Amino acid sequence: MPPLRTQIVGSYVKPAWLVRHGHEHHHNGSWWRPEADVLQQAQDDVVLLAIHEQERAGLDVVTDGEIRRQHYDRHFVSGIGGISLEKVQDKEFQSELKSKTARTDLGDLWQNFRMSPTITGPLEWVSSPAIDELRFVKKHARRPVKAPIVGPMTLYDRLADDYYQRPEDAIMALAGVLNRELKELQAEGTDLLMVADPALHFKLSRSREIGKPVIERLLEGITTPVVLHVCYGYAKYSSSKTINPSYPEVLRLLSETSVQAMSIEYEQPGHTPDLLKQAGDKHVHLGLIGMGSHEIETPEHIAGRLREALKIVPPERLHPSTDCGMWFLPRDVARAKIEALVKGTNIVRRELGLDIPDHAIR
Repeated sequence: MPPLRTQIVGSYVKPAWLVRHGHEHHHNGSWWRPEADVLQQAQDDVVLLAIHEQERAGLDVVTDGEIRRQHYDRHFVSGIGGISLEKVQDKEFQSELKSKTARTDLGDLWQNFRMSPTITGPLEWVSSPAIDELRFVKKHARRPVKAPIVGPMTLYDRLADDYYQRPEDAIMALAGVLNRELKELQAEGTDLLMVADPALHFKLSRSREIGKPVIERLLEGITTPVVLHVCYGYAKYSSSKTINPSYPEVLRLLSETSVQAMSIEYEQPGHTPDLLKQAGDKHVHLGLIGMGSHEIETPEHIAGRLREALKIVPPERLHPSTDCGMWFLPRDVARAKIEALVKGTNIVRRELGLDIPDHAIR
């Protein structure tokens, strides 16, 4: 990837006329506003809108906005054999992350979030909705595309397990399933693959034990560049975020694997360039757009943060991005934020004597 390629992490805005915000985890299908007979058409239209707005803003790499996904993690469950969607259990999610304060006004949402499909047999890849999503975005995008999936550590935490004797066995099995997922997407053709696995951060003690072998299993036979995204969780669900002292260890762990790039949440927690010393020789997708506020970052602010980061990571390995997905932001706010990301990056491109892509906002 050329130097300083701009992009979002994965998701773009889901308009209120498409979904009922505030009911993200309902299992009865009520989250979608359009009737079933026109839902796919509505989703197609919003994907086209997401592609258009990313390209109009001048981003170098685009996604389909994850528009068709009610859950970025459970979206893949229906295509995995060995998981029962009918047998749903109440499972409390335990996080070791102490630097994020969960909102207390989302009681119903948290309760729905706890209701987990159950592993009832050996896990195997059967099918994937991501293949059709990739085909659609490739058909309509004019820029390189990125195909996002969930990671095995995070997906395991969204499931109840009645089959495997040990969690590490189930997680390794999921790594094998998602490896097949990546291979299918690779065969379809994409410029970049992304794996979102925040549980590497949420449960660091487990990551210390099995994180590296799980990542290596996940990446077996994959030649398309892969970026692994580790965040603090969606800002919508947090009342505050502060720097987690264990975050540098997560980056060190990733630097010692075969993944080509890491995508890190940098802006909202307030990380400083010292953090980037842990990235080794990996590409860094640097979150310079915070999701916790509707305030629009200025191009000058982004350029300043980028200049400081470039003291640690050279431009050929640094790529400005958002902290995390943008699906819960108002559309005008999200559009203004990504336009600022491009404009701020272009300031630094000029200073470095780098070419500014013709499509980028000048």
